[in-house]
Amino acid sequence: MHNLYFNRELSWLSFNERVLKEAIDPNVPLLEKLKFIGIFSSNLDEFFMIRVAGLLDQIKFGYEKKDLGGLTPIEQLSKIKCTVTKLIELQENIFNDLVSELSNHSIFFNSHHDSFPLDSIFFNEILPAITPITISPANPFPFIHNLNINIFTTFEKDSSRYDSIIIIPNNLKKFYIFQKDLSFYIFTIDDIILRFINSLYKDSNILQIFLFKLTRNADLSYQSEEVEDLYKEIQNSLIKRVLGSPVRLEIKGSISSDTLELLLHSFNLTKNDLYFHNRYIDLKFLINLDVDRTDLKYPPFHQNNIVITNTKNLFNIIKKSDLLFFRPYNDLTFISKLLAEASEDPDVISIKMTLYRANKDSSLLKSLEKAALNGKHVCVVIELKARFDEEKNLEWAKKLELAGCIVTYGFVDLKIHAKALIIVRREKGKIVRYTHLSTGNYNEITANLYTDIDFLTCDDQIGSDTVNLFNYIMSYSDPLGWSRLFIAPFYIRKKLVELIDTEIEHAKNGHEAMMIIKINSLYDKQLTDKLYEASNAGVKIDIIVRGICSLIPGLKSISDNIRVKSIIGRFLEHPRVLYFHNNGHYRIFLSTADWMGRNLDRRVEILFEVTTPSLKEKLFKYLQLNLQDNQKSWTLKSSGEYTKDIAKKNKVNLQTDMQTLAF
Repeated sequence: MHNLYFNRELSWLSFNERVLKEAIDPNVPLLEKLKFIGIFSSNLDEFFMIRVAGLLDQIKFGYEKKDLGGLTPIEQLSKIKCTVTKLIELQENIFNDLVSELSNHSIFFNSHHDSFPLDSIFFNEILPAITPITISPANPFPFIHNLNINIFTTFEKDSSRYDSIIIIPNNLKKFYIFQKDLSFYIFTIDDIILRFINSLYKDSNILQIFLFKLTRNADLSYQSEEVEDLYKEIQNSLIKRVLGSPVRLEIKGSISSDTLELLLHSFNLTKNDLYFHNRYIDLKFLINLDVDRTDLKYPPFHQNNIVITNTKNLFNIIKKSDLLFFRPYNDLTFISKLLAEASEDPDVISIKMTLYRANKDSSLLKSLEKAALNGKHVCVVIELKARFDEEKNLEWAKKLELAGCIVTYGFVDLKIHAKALIIVRREKGKIVRYTHLSTGNYNEITANLYTDIDFLTCDDQIGSDTVNLFNYIMSYSDPLGWSRLFIAPFYIRKKLVELIDTEIEHAKNGHEAMMIIKINSLYDKQLTDKLYEASNAGVKIDIIVRGICSLIPGLKSISDNIRVKSIIGRFLEHPRVLYFHNNGHYRIFLSTADWMGRNLDRRVEILFEVTTPSLKEKLFKYLQLNLQDNQKSWTLKSSGEYTKDIAKKNKVNLQTDMQTLAF
């Protein structure tokens, strides 16, 4: 029998391949293509730090159980090795082609440097920050930090042979850009060091030189039942992350067999953990590469913002009707100004907000500080376990507490992934609750990079449920008595099954039955099986899933009524929007939860129905635009392959068209 599920890790690597292949899309401007290569590299680093590290831990502890796709941890690592090796080769080929194409536009990488002060940069900026460490009985093999680029040199001096390592600090600039007339010249820091390497090993004969990069396990782990103080536990875990066990060794350059054995032994790795690069060992720097050539970039992006400059009371706008914003086509201006107004409004009694990820200089959180200083009752639930934002969230927690906010951290064993803000206001002797629910984070930076949907209302039932949500998170109260919100880990899974079962029942009764599911990830046996059941009953299902997908479409008598597509574009697709035909009386839901066990069973998430007719219509049109997209869409085949067919006529580009629509 055909296996019914795709493997999670290989499905994710397929997603990252789609990201990489944006760099060969003819519709993507030349300099923007470089950014997709950088994003691919950054994604792959995190994949090894978390997912591969987890598989290695499973093997270490003797875990041999097969995953949903029928593979043991050892089998998964073998397939990952093969897939990643091919992807690295593809990445390098694409980058080499782009470098050649860029040279035709007078943009050059690591070319001749006679006209530029690289010597001054090296001796005045770089050299004071680096020190060759020659390995000897007095200088043992140094500790190599996660993702550092390092230069290994073997040299001969006075008839003796030595091995030496230069650790390039992560806080140094990764590249330098020079302009000469209409040409641009880009030099990477490792290339500059290599140009002047002889000055570090004077009177020596260099026998061998190569770059290497080590990836360490960066997943924070602790026994939840043993945690007494989550704040301190996260602080301690961040220290442990620096010391995480090695999981991958990357090398660029020629290396002798004995040196290779030395490195593998020093890091307790095998050749299965080894990856070679031909030209660049780390291309993440391309994400931040900014060359002043607007003709080779995306055209300027203009956001359609609700006019609020002449409105003195933003609460009145929400009171007139529920609001729906689409990021980044609308930005977070309304939310930030609403919170700023609330911080100074004498009628505002309290503000409560969840915080999963926030930017460094967040105006939203500064408004929370101001509100507390102005005597408002401000409660903030900060998720300290938000991966790679732990340190930033620790800092915000202390700052908010010092301003007088009540700060809590939710649960030790559940991540708070719900995005909610509620402002309680006294109006004419009555209490009115203004609620903001979102599929995205309260991060003003990523709000311009990710697509998300924001919902604002003063509906009393939603406000009451949101109060219940905060009571549950902050006081661990019994999560009962909900009317409009469904929360995980208690109710979302059950509600999703109920909604799918309703479509199945309609199909069995001969009625039209249909679902449109837009999510980031689908990896859950129960829901995958339920979708198979719906397909077999005759329900037409469209799934728009950005990344991981366990479901296999197009299997005869199993999933032949299911289509799966993935949209990869200028912005990261992030909303979760669910449509159920409901025998012609369609229902639309927004959610923070992906269809994965971690979201539905081990996180606090929200799912809610949008009932305002005009907003339902907007969301339905939005989903139709997703389905009609024929420029940035990939179609998943039953083989696991994604294919991309770019239409030449009647072009529909979700992200471009959303900028021009009156949403």
